Amino acid sequence: MKKLLSVLLALCMLLSLVSVAAAEEGRKTVSLWYHSGDAITDAYYMNVFEQLNKSQDKYTFEYTSFAFKDFQEKFQMAVTTDTMPDVVSLGFSNITAFTAQDSLLELSDELLAQVENYAKVDVGLTTNLRNIAGGVLYGIPFAYNQEVAYVNTAFLAEKGEEAPRTQKEYLALCEKYADADNGTYFTTLRGVRPYDSMLAWLFTYTDGAGFGGAWFDEEGKCILSRPEFVEAMDVYANIYKNKWCSGDSVNNNYNEICAEFDSGVAAYLVHNSSSNTNHANALGADNFKAITVLANEEGHYFASGLQPNVFSIPKSSNPDHDYSGAIVLMNELLSTEVDGGLCEALGRVPCNTEVEQEEWYKNSDLMMLCAGYLTDSNYYQILNPYWLPDFSNLITTDMTADFQALLLGEITAEECMTKWAETIDEYQAEYLAEQAN
Repeated sequence: MKKLLSVLLALCMLLSLVSVAAAEEGRKTVSLWYHSGDAITDAYYMNVFEQLNKSQDKYTFEYTSFAFKDFQEKFQMAVTTDTMPDVVSLGFSNITAFTAQDSLLELSDELLAQVENYAKVDVGLTTNLRNIAGGVLYGIPFAYNQEVAYVNTAFLAEKGEEAPRTQKEYLALCEKYADADNGTYFTTLRGVRPYDSMLAWLFTYTDGAGFGGAWFDEEGKCILSRPEFVEAMDVYANIYKNKWCSGDSVNNNYNEICAEFDSGVAAYLVHNSSSNTNHANALGADNFKAITVLANEEGHYFASGLQPNVFSIPKSSNPDHDYSGAIVLMNELLSTEVDGGLCEALGRVPCNTEVEQEEWYKNSDLMMLCAGYLTDSNYYQILNPYWLPDFSNLITTDMTADFQALLLGEITAEECMTKWAETIDEYQAEYLAEQAN
């Protein structure tokens, strides 16, 4: 019973993440909702908030986190009931959806002048955010995840193999080391929310069809239904159909692909820099490494363009609402110390440029790998059309269902890619029509 009670208590603390300090008389409560909580992030921010509350007596800062899969519904409910937090973190793909419903505050130049640490944020990232929102800024970037590949170096040494650098080399190793009888494979595959790793494969295989990472051709039509993309998807799906990865892959999400890699079921994983700490804890830092994603025979490799997480301020229905506490909290969260500490703990790339001068950053192989993407002429950013309000729903919901149906033989690669291209063309036509009005 004591053990059960302690487990329940721990779960309540993790899921609720109640105030890091009791509100004191005379203090104003200022809250942050974090969109994608995990044990490391939650522990880090709870400590940060505890220190912030000790350092001043004007505010009580509260931190609450949500599982990524639950966040959008929770925030949508808060918008509907006007019970939103003071500050919210958002994934890049959520920004357009929430701005379309007018639930985020426009960050005017006057407001930004009060956020001193905004001046330290990478200008290129804020410019991209303005571009997808018609020149308006609705969030300040604080960190992004770079798509990378992880290889089990102990496995490679044992087998006398080199880490694959091209898709062709990778497929050969997938076939060679697939051992369904013993439940071990060279690779793992993600069937749930597969878009980033899948898009990297498709655009690399096709060399972007000559459009340099864009989803649209010179006539403004989505290129995903082109024959080369259909072929690329067939080859990718055959990794599962040929039993070169586990049968569970069709239902694998983030936790499952990482578990397969960390347990030795698979020796190769495509994810992003944020899972680096987990792999180090599971395998030991000397038994794996992060490398660039696979290249094609031309040496080019593609990955989704920089998609930073942002801090935004929800827009109150009260025109006289006081946002001063939100501004103070946002400024603290964007500081070199807080942003750098988070990125060091999680393996994320900081958006505060001052962090690049920190010793941990300069001595991190992972950070140097991520930085190297941006200076490599063979790297192409996939220019995902995040300006389309429904794009987030397509990649998080429809792409999962359709990709799973493809893996299970319920639809063909041509049917899958044609559906996505037609959907994107519809979204784009609606967007252009709205812009013309």
